[in-house]
Amino acid sequence: MRTSRREFLQTSALASLATLRSTPSVASDGGTAGISTGEHLNASEIARRHMIVRDVPSASFFDGMLLGNGDVGACVVVRPDALAIHIGKNDCWDIRVSEDIAGQVLPFRELLQLWQRASEEAKRIGKPDMQYLESGIPLFREYSERVATSYDGKKWPRPWPCGTIWINWDPRWVEPGQHTLDLASGLFTLTLRCTNFENENSRVQLFVFVDWETGLVSASTNQALPLRSVVYSPEIDGFHAGPFESGKRKEASALLPSPETSAGIFADFAEFSSFQYFPALGPTGDRPSPPRSDKDRNFSLFARVSGRWSAKPADPGSDVHLKPETRQLLRIDALVATPRDAVLRRSVQQQTATGGSQDWISIPQNHVYSAEDLDTKSVARLHVTELAKSESRNIQHNSELKWNEFWSRSAVEFNDRELERIWYENQYFLACCLRPNKVAPGLFANWSAGDIGTSWHGDYHADYNCEQVYWGVFSSNHVEQHLPFVELCENLLPIATKFAAEHFGLPGAMFPVSSYPAPSQIVAYPVPPWAYQFGMTPWMVQSLWWQYLYTQDNEYLHRVYPILREAARFIAAYVKRTDDNKFHFSPTVSSENWGFTVDQRLNQDSILDLALTQFLLKAVAEASVILAVDEGERTRWSEIYANLAPYPTATGSDGEVWVDVVNAPVGHIYNVPITLAPVFPGEQVGIELNTQYWNIAQRTARTISLEGGNDLVFQPLIRARLGMLDLEWFKSEVRYCSLPNNVANDRVRQSGGRYAQALDFDYMMHMGFWCENFSLPAVLNECMMQSYAGPIRVFPNTRNLGPARFENLRAVGAFLVSATYDGDKVTQLSLYSQKGKTAKLVSPWAEKGLRVARGSDHRQMQAAIKDDVAIFATRADETYLITPA
Repeated sequence: MRTSRREFLQTSALASLATLRSTPSVASDGGTAGISTGEHLNASEIARRHMIVRDVPSASFFDGMLLGNGDVGACVVVRPDALAIHIGKNDCWDIRVSEDIAGQVLPFRELLQLWQRASEEAKRIGKPDMQYLESGIPLFREYSERVATSYDGKKWPRPWPCGTIWINWDPRWVEPGQHTLDLASGLFTLTLRCTNFENENSRVQLFVFVDWETGLVSASTNQALPLRSVVYSPEIDGFHAGPFESGKRKEASALLPSPETSAGIFADFAEFSSFQYFPALGPTGDRPSPPRSDKDRNFSLFARVSGRWSAKPADPGSDVHLKPETRQLLRIDALVATPRDAVLRRSVQQQTATGGSQDWISIPQNHVYSAEDLDTKSVARLHVTELAKSESRNIQHNSELKWNEFWSRSAVEFNDRELERIWYENQYFLACCLRPNKVAPGLFANWSAGDIGTSWHGDYHADYNCEQVYWGVFSSNHVEQHLPFVELCENLLPIATKFAAEHFGLPGAMFPVSSYPAPSQIVAYPVPPWAYQFGMTPWMVQSLWWQYLYTQDNEYLHRVYPILREAARFIAAYVKRTDDNKFHFSPTVSSENWGFTVDQRLNQDSILDLALTQFLLKAVAEASVILAVDEGERTRWSEIYANLAPYPTATGSDGEVWVDVVNAPVGHIYNVPITLAPVFPGEQVGIELNTQYWNIAQRTARTISLEGGNDLVFQPLIRARLGMLDLEWFKSEVRYCSLPNNVANDRVRQSGGRYAQALDFDYMMHMGFWCENFSLPAVLNECMMQSYAGPIRVFPNTRNLGPARFENLRAVGAFLVSATYDGDKVTQLSLYSQKGKTAKLVSPWAEKGLRVARGSDHRQMQAAIKDDVAIFATRADETYLITPA
């Protein structure tokens, strides 16, 4: 599945060859002065020049520097008196679910009857335009509240923080100075100015990193440092610290068991540990104290601190306090272990022994762990003891080599350094929270502390949030980062098929809007209107097909085809053919815009459902041909695809535009650009793609009103697909949403839709780090190269782009493309073919045409021209140099 390091280095060398053999043009204004030409791009070096630097303490969690290895996350906060390392992990969750709602969910046919009764009641009381019957009519509201109790009425499931390590000093004698985060290596460095009674001073550097390979959280100094203490604070359910007291834990039967903490003192080091038990069953009214289950889980954190220490006596479950016996070098090695880690480690060893792919491991969410797997205390202690034998700088060096390998897979360079920074910072953030075989991140990834990161349970929201994370991983040539999502889809398939059969009485799979990495096998939120957004099903599986398109990996397609097929089966069974001979979605729900309306007036033919259904049915039909299966069903899928209802439209003062559902008003303020779904995510309309929709697509994009929040990537990506994105505007939007640590979060832009005039526009900014926005590189990739429609286009959107260059961006067809743009024209272009597929390329020199030469022997290749697209055969592992004719 994952391309090997050798293959990537070979690819980079070939791309470099292509660059050296081209002759860059120089624009009249100096053009490419801000970008390198004629040499291989070194992404590590470029990333390093975008080091994040702070000169004053960053006392808030939302000021903290983010570290991670794709599984373990650390948020490093600098206060005047301490450094805090807040630790999280993608599979550390309070997994309790109360499943008593399962028997309360009405079959869909009965829900439709309830809907009709509510419609009649609304008309009877003189409210025929009511838009949220599920909350506005008592008989419907009672049902909705009843089936929402396991989600709305509980704090759990939720990500569970692994605790905080505090490194405390006396601010009279130790002053924190500049602190930096090196994106190239994930190394955090803090400079401390230390003084004494004689006013002698020295500068000590404190380093923190998360080891790429093991997830070890390491903190160390290069000189002896006067410290007050090292404290480990576990997360304690129900504990809330006050400003003038240490805090206290409220007592309630619904709280998690307290963590088990301990400390040990030895001659030249100290140890501390924490063990947190996670029951799988949540309390209910009938069962306030559920028994233990074979699905229960836990995590253990174990740490070793070098030097001479004493421990303050503490009760189990409270903070661990270590006091230094002398001024000394500091080294802390901390590691979090979960039962899943043990199973994964064993599975990797088995795959290695049998020659299988280590990236194909999938662990079911309801896996039953053995007693050995659950002994995370022993595992954590063993690994820390072993790692502590190595020099910290050696571990960090090896970790940096892995980061170098990560950065070697693709590179970009912009004359506009702000655009360049956005690309590299967010590639770094993605690498911190995405990793093959690890659990997919929820809304706020693997960084949490207290209740930060738990809004909406920190869950998987399938109405764009969880999908958006992966929008740029393919074009950025980080296919491996998509694998956690593949495993998530595999884990949700049993829940989705059960819901389709039991609730709808239909074949296939209806994917839920909300889910968690928990053992529970029920739909988490079967609540009107959220559970009836039918576009969620094709949206959830869309990227499974993308991975095949970008890799041409047939073995992978065999793995995911059953998921695509079950999604298609459900959609094909649900749509209805009416007298107009078209297939319709009736009823349906437009995501986050209208609820259940009177007589289903705003519940017909969501544009999102229609666009994504076209994508899905075309994809699954093509996949069935490739795999030579399901010919009969393929005919049905193709028939529906060819006869779907038209996209809903309305006419306003600016002309005809798309709207989200039939009868929707023009000018509605949307939360995301759902009315542009045919452009993206539907991928049915774009540059030279279905041009009959071109005018309405551009008009809709120009006039749509968006409230802000979740559209930071969504809206500009659509504009890039239409070739109309102004990158100066894009930069200003990113700036508006950015935190001090350069994470771009969700910030509201306008009131008047769902939002009141007096709303705090920052209300989402401090919920956690919205990892959906780490997909910002997708926007820039689409400005430099587009291939989703088949033909490859380089630099299709250059409005305020300036000179730019990219190396090894991945295109549909398993091609790695490299190109340079001098601010006026493309001056270098090459293509590396991984699988030997036929290449289709739109000439960037339309007036001149193009020539194609093979990189290995410079033999000119024949290219057929069709509709301004050059088509030529390639062979695997070969580079092709493209120049003007």
